[in-house]
This record gives sequence, C-alpha cells and structure tokens, in this order.
Amino acid sequence: MLIQLFFSSAIQAEKITDNEIPSLGNSSSNLISIEQEKRLGKAWLRALRKQITPYNNPLIEDYLNNLIYSLAPNSEVIDRDFSIVVIDNPSLNAFAVPGSIIGINSGLFLHAASEQEFASVLAHELAHLGQRHYARQLEQQQLSAPLTLAGVLASILIAATTGSDAGIAALASTQALSADQQLRFSRKNEQEADRLGIKTLQQSNYDPRAMPAMFERMFKATRHNGESIPEYLSTHPLSENRISDTRNRANQYPVKQYHDNIEYHFSKNIIISDYAESKSLAISYFNSIIKKGNTTQTQAAKFGLAYASIDGDPEKSIRLIKELLQEFPNKISLIITYAKALQKNKQKELAIKTLETLLERNPNNYSASYTLSEMYLQNDRIDLSEKLLLELSRSQNENPKVWYLLAEVHGLAGHIVDLHMARAEFFYLTDHLDKSISQLKLAMQKNTNNNLIIARIQKRMDELLILKNNPAL
Repeated sequence: MLIQLFFSSAIQAEKITDNEIPSLGNSSSNLISIEQEKRLGKAWLRALRKQITPYNNPLIEDYLNNLIYSLAPNSEVIDRDFSIVVIDNPSLNAFAVPGSIIGINSGLFLHAASEQEFASVLAHELAHLGQRHYARQLEQQQLSAPLTLAGVLASILIAATTGSDAGIAALASTQALSADQQLRFSRKNEQEADRLGIKTLQQSNYDPRAMPAMFERMFKATRHNGESIPEYLSTHPLSENRISDTRNRANQYPVKQYHDNIEYHFSKNIIISDYAESKSLAISYFNSIIKKGNTTQTQAAKFGLAYASIDGDPEKSIRLIKELLQEFPNKISLIITYAKALQKNKQKELAIKTLETLLERNPNNYSASYTLSEMYLQNDRIDLSEKLLLELSRSQNENPKVWYLLAEVHGLAGHIVDLHMARAEFFYLTDHLDKSISQLKLAMQKNTNNNLIIARIQKRMDELLILKNNPAL
C-alpha cells in the first residue's frame, strides 16, 4: 500500500513482539531532525502539487482532517501538524511523507467498503510516520541525511506521478542498495506499520479487523485482474502470510460492534457522483440503493442523489436534504449542500443566509467559510468575499486554492497589489518559484507609497530567492 513502500516484491510476514519495535530515541533522531523532515516534506508537497490535479472539495478535505485527527492521538506521530492532499485519481492509492504529509487518491473512497477499512489505510500510514521509517532507513545505510532524504522524496514523487517502477529505479540509484537489502528493510517497516496501525485503530474505536479485511479484498482483486494491480499494491506489496499475520494480530482484540460515521458515506457518494460517466447514471445508481439498501446505505444514497441532482433538479435536491436534516440536524455537509441547491434554484438570499448562520454557529469552519466566500463572489458581493478569504488565508495559509480564489477576488475589488501578492503565494505553493517572484516584483512596482508593504514584499522575495537556490530549505 501506499507510496511509502517502494518495493514490488512479495513480503513474507514475520512475528514482531513489542520489544522489537525500535525506540524512537535512537540515533535516527540525530541523523535527521523532525524539523529537517518538515522542510523537505513541504518542498516535496510543492513539487507534487505542480504535477498532479488536486481533487478540490472542501467537504472531502474536512472529513479527512477530522478522520486523521481522530487517529493521530493514538499513534506515535510526534509532529501532528498534518498537511493533507487529495489527488484527483480514481485508482486506489495513499501515501505518507516525512513532515507529516498524508495524501490519498480520491479513488480510495471508491475501493474501501466502509469507514473502518478506509481508516485502516490511514492508520497504517500514521504508523510509518510515527516510526520515522525514512530516518531509520537512512540510519541503517549510514548515508548523508539531507541529500539522501531529498533523493528518497524525489523517488516517491516519481512513483506518485509517473508510475512506481520509475520511482523504484530512482530510489535504488539514490541509495545504491541491492533489491535484496531494500526488501529486507521494507518487510520490517511493513510489519511495524501493520502492527501499530492495528493498535491505533483499536485505541481510536475503529475496527482492528478492518485492516486484514481491506488487505484480503485487495489481494483477491489483484489475483483476478492479473497484472493490473492497484498502484497502492505496487508500492506496498501484499502476501497471504502478511494478511494472515494482520488477521492474527487483529483477532487478539475483543469483538465488538463498530459504526461508520455517516460523513464517510456522504463523502464516498460525492466522489461516486463526480466520477460517474454522467449525472443521470449516478442518479440511477443512488435510486437503486435507496430501493434495496440498509438504513445507512439508504441515508447516504439520499445524500448522493441530492448532490447529483443539484444542477439538473435543485428542487429535488432541496427536498432530499430537508429530509436528511430531520435525521441529522445541524450536520455541516448537509447544510452546505442545501445552500448550494438553493443557489442553483435561484434562492440566493436564502442560500447566503443559510451559510452565514452556519458559519456563526461553526466559526472558522473551513468548508463553510470557503463555500460562503464562493457564494459571495457568485453574487457580486466582492467585499464580503474578500474579507472572508483574507481571514481564511490566515488559517489556511498553505492551501493553494484559497490563495487562487483570493487573487481573483482582489482583482475584482481593484486591489492590484494584493492580487499579485496572493498570486505569488499560489505559485509558491505549486512550485512555480520564478512566477511567484515575478508576481512579487509586479506588486513592488505597483506599490510606490506604502513603505510597510514594500518591506513586506521585499522580505517575501528574499525568502523565495533563498529557497530557489536551496530547494530543500
């Protein structure tokens, strides 16, 4: 699974006792610091954004944030300032990168049958981060940490964007290791991540048996599909022994009932709708679930039907969301979808008021703030959109789409210096440093009488010029 494992050979699982999990206080923490990992991870994330198409949906991002932060307290991750990226790709994949960066393909929602299985993937990734497998790999190989880790991250980037084989080749070249050496170390990493991931699941009130269940279904699908294996498995290979080992570990915990958060199924149905060949096919699918599904499936399918119907039949969408709000009052995802349907139904004043009330009750909520700022913009309330996005840019200062929308709003408001400064941040976060610096130069040229802003622009330009010459900083 996960881009964090770069190797395509089958893994033979071995028993690991508590005593075999390495201490995090070993020399790996001296070889490369948490702060170095953070800087390199951020550089990697900027490079990734340059090469992929993100899946931009604030509801999905909020759900993932909430899920990860429900797992993180029961993991061993030290740096819990996570950066989460969702890639617009229907295939099954997920990855973790030093610096507490976690990414998934949107397709992970399509392949996980339940929130329990979905959480098992993220728990596994958190275990890799918690055990600092990159730093420990460097320690074992006695290599120069910053240079080598940068090479490892570059290899993962290749695997994430162009296919795992190229990434594996780059990694082997960077580290000058034989395939056998790589396999031995990756096997140990996987065993640790499986064991600790299962423990994190159980302590976070998720089903530990979901991990072997997810593995088993992926393994069977691989065998049925021949050579067409998920990218997830090409980077994190599975074997029957490994599945058996995770099942044995999970079975050590008492059996109990676990219930999915309905938000998982709402999120999954958003993605099913977005990836359907047409909205009519998505609507047919959700109608079929409503006719024959269980309670959770029916509730989620109603939401999916409402989401898929916003453009073509907003009145139907409004009716369905009102029904769901009777069962799930004050649920943010429902209220935001309701407001979007109202806007599409030409009830813009009620749509805006709905989101304003939602934000008053949930201050600083990302999905509510972003959606309201978009709605203000769509209804020519530029000043309100600008004010809200400025607030959002402080809490979401590493979110490219916030800066992109803010630049557009600044331009419409006639604030040209601010337009260039916001564009500079967008280009910085998407690894276009030359464009970012050019935007700052334009801002400098158009700001001739405010020394405070000139100093601020110059400071940011100096930072970017240093970064351009030292990408890993």
